[in-house]
Amino acid sequence: MEKLPPYEDIYTEFKESNKQLTKDLWETVSAFANTYGGNIYLGVKEIKHDNYSTFIPVGIPNAKKQITDFLNNIKNKGKISSHIVHENDISILHINGKEIVKICVPKASYTERPIYLDHNIKHTYIREGTRDSEATEEDLKAIIRDSEPDDNYDLLDNFTIQDDLKLTDIQQYKANLIDNTGDTTLIDTPINKFLYDIGLIRKDRKDGQNKLTKAALLLFGKFNSITDIYNSFMLDFIIKNSPLDPNYTDRIYTSNDKETPDNIFGFWTAVSSKLETLINNKFDISGMQRKDSGKKLLIAIREGLANCLVHADYQSKSPTKISFFKNQVEFLNPGEMLISPAQFFLPSDSKTRNDLIFQSFIKAGIGEHTGSGGYTISKTTSDLELRKPEIETSPQKTKLVLWKTNEEDFLKTMPKEWQSTYKIISNKLVVAYSDLSHLYKNRYQGRKILKSMEDAGLITQEGEKKGTKYLLSPRSPKLKKMMNNYIQNIQKSFLN
Repeated sequence: MEKLPPYEDIYTEFKESNKQLTKDLWETVSAFANTYGGNIYLGVKEIKHDNYSTFIPVGIPNAKKQITDFLNNIKNKGKISSHIVHENDISILHINGKEIVKICVPKASYTERPIYLDHNIKHTYIREGTRDSEATEEDLKAIIRDSEPDDNYDLLDNFTIQDDLKLTDIQQYKANLIDNTGDTTLIDTPINKFLYDIGLIRKDRKDGQNKLTKAALLLFGKFNSITDIYNSFMLDFIIKNSPLDPNYTDRIYTSNDKETPDNIFGFWTAVSSKLETLINNKFDISGMQRKDSGKKLLIAIREGLANCLVHADYQSKSPTKISFFKNQVEFLNPGEMLISPAQFFLPSDSKTRNDLIFQSFIKAGIGEHTGSGGYTISKTTSDLELRKPEIETSPQKTKLVLWKTNEEDFLKTMPKEWQSTYKIISNKLVVAYSDLSHLYKNRYQGRKILKSMEDAGLITQEGEKKGTKYLLSPRSPKLKKMMNNYIQNIQKSFLN
């Protein structure tokens, strides 16, 4: 028998919906369709407490009628722009003697989006955590860009190899390609033929002229030439001790200065070299000294860098930024990921935004496993017993966090007075105050510590008075790791 999920999240929404469909139902349908899809449960009441909510199945008295009303409205273009949900996506669940309507909203294809309401594209919604938010103007622009093919193949008029590309970067790329393929015949291949052979120069079928693609400009262009087409083009790599530090200790960024890289390939080369100096080949974590640990970590970080550059939306006004901190590396690129966060870590082919750039990376062995880089990152960090990588995405941006620390290191970052409490709760998962009271000088101190940990998103509180229980928050790294292991086991059972 199916049970209700324990709480709302980016994929789950509960609505009470008494005698008729609740009006905000359609906002959630739009939001799920424009984000990652999700399940709406009608007939579930939210009970709000001080710091959390519980959800009680109360049922609806006329489930079949509400399903009919929904199906009639979903076909109405005046209500919603696309017939995104069909009859076989809806079911009636019987939970505690109550009828609950479950509506499975699929993610709309990129050619269908945006899914909007009331004949008004401004009434487009996206899912952010547990909220349905009206898309901003920049969100809409990003969604609409994603609904069209990438512009990598677009041909450039009045751009030339000599005037607009950096020849030294092309020669370096050619050397990488020779090293990766062993094809020494490329050494004497003229640059224009070389670029044509790898697809970065193409024939314009309208006038018969060979022209540079936009991918060639992004990969090898001079900075000023790139910004003639991509006005906000900016790649930035910074080194800081922590995200809270106001100043960086080192930085690599694209510009027209002689000392800085101009383009994607130049940036990749400079940052890759810097990463090698930052990561010791005898990488040591929690007493684990393995000669290949540093190499493995370096591969994982390079995969993150390659994925960040390949999947960025270069038509956006936002920069692509990589931040190297003591405990983690953060990759932030403009543009929504074209697969779900769950799919990113699976051993499957990736769907890329910039196909020609992606192909160029693959040919030269840039990013050893580009295309299944998320799986490589996840497996490598698991082998090194590091915290599970985290990824989040929205129409305007994608953020990947790759941790260089394990669970014990995470524990050390907490205030000392929290550590014993967290250890007990993470081991038992659910505890009463009596299980923790021996840790504190008095009840006041105990409540203060627990409240602080709750505010930090490490634990949650359920129940009242003597029935109060403390458990790991869904945002807690320990619970995230347990859930990720559970999901991976399920995935393995399907693959076997």
